[in-house]
This record gives sequence, structure tokens and C-alpha cells, in this order.
Amino acid sequence: VGRGTEEVNFVEITPELRTAIDRGLKFLATAQAEDGSFGQDRYGKHVGITAIAAMAFMADGHLPGRGAYGPIVQQAVNFVVSNATESGLIAADTSHGPMYGHGYATLFLGEVYGMTGDARVREALVKAVRLIVDTQNHEGGWRYHPQPFDADISVTITQVMALRSARNAGLSVPKETIERAITYVRQCQNPADG
Repeated sequence: VGRGTEEVNFVEITPELRTAIDRGLKFLATAQAEDGSFGQDRYGKHVGITAIAAMAFMADGHLPGRGAYGPIVQQAVNFVVSNATESGLIAADTSHGPMYGHGYATLFLGEVYGMTGDARVREALVKAVRLIVDTQNHEGGWRYHPQPFDADISVTITQVMALRSARNAGLSVPKETIERAITYVRQCQNPADG
């Protein structure tokens, strides 16, 4: 970028950064379980961790069926979709506070559906979005379980991110749901110091 007599060169991805990304993805590829899940110990077979790991590959251009890590992303999609229930909840057996994992899994499915148009992903995504909408509490937020009794800012943000992804992928998300979530987040701010 030129500024007068001074020129500033900005390289977003340096060779060192590219090497770090490649090493990170290579490690993640070795960490995937045979069933397509990611996670260890207490958080083994976790849909949220699987979703976040798979999105790291997608951020580098690897999609189901495309790119060197395409098969890994496809296995992650298969794992997440296989843990989508008829109620819409996406959670593996080891899930504690399943709405965290549900939010990240729904975000992931929204990204996958938006990039691939996969009908199987869409079916799970529609149900997952419906569950989010239906379990929003009276304050406008969500909590650890899909019951509209309480709210928590971090769980709420995962649901909002999931809804945005689904909306970006072409699914209908009620405007009122988003407006109530925004109101809830604003009410969580401490007026004294922001």
C-alpha cells in the first residue's frame, strides 16, 4: 500500500504462517477418530469439537469431496449428521451442556450446506435451527440444555452464530428470534463500565 513517499508491504499469509497452518492441519488430520469425530478424554466424540476442527480445514479451502483434507471434512459431516436427532438436537452421547455443541455443530452444517447444497445436511440443519428457535427463553437467550428456562451469554452467542450461518446458507430464521437475542446480549452489558 503506497502512502506518499513511504511504501508499506503487507502480506497476510507469510511463509511462516503457511507452515504453521499446514502443521496444524496435519496434526488435526491425525487426531480424527475412525467415526469422524474429534475430541479426547472427557470431550471425546463431541459434535462441537468435531465441527470446530472441520471448520479449520474448510477455512483453508478443504470441503467434503474437495481438497487434500476433503475426506476428513466429509467424515466430520457424517459424524455430526449421524448425531442429529429427530428433535433437531445435535449431540453425541458424551455431551455435557449439549447446547454448546449443538450451536457449533449447527454453525458447521450451515457452512457445509451453503458451500455444497447437500440435501442430507439441509435436513439436519433445518431441524437444528427449529430447535434453536423453539428453545429461546423469555429473555432472548439460551442455556446448556434445550429448555427455555435460563440463559447464558456464551451459549447464546453459539446459537446466534449458528442462526447466522443457516441464514447465510438460505434458510429462514425468524427476525424476532434474532432481535430478542440482541436484546438479551445488550442487557448482559454492565452499564457502569461497558
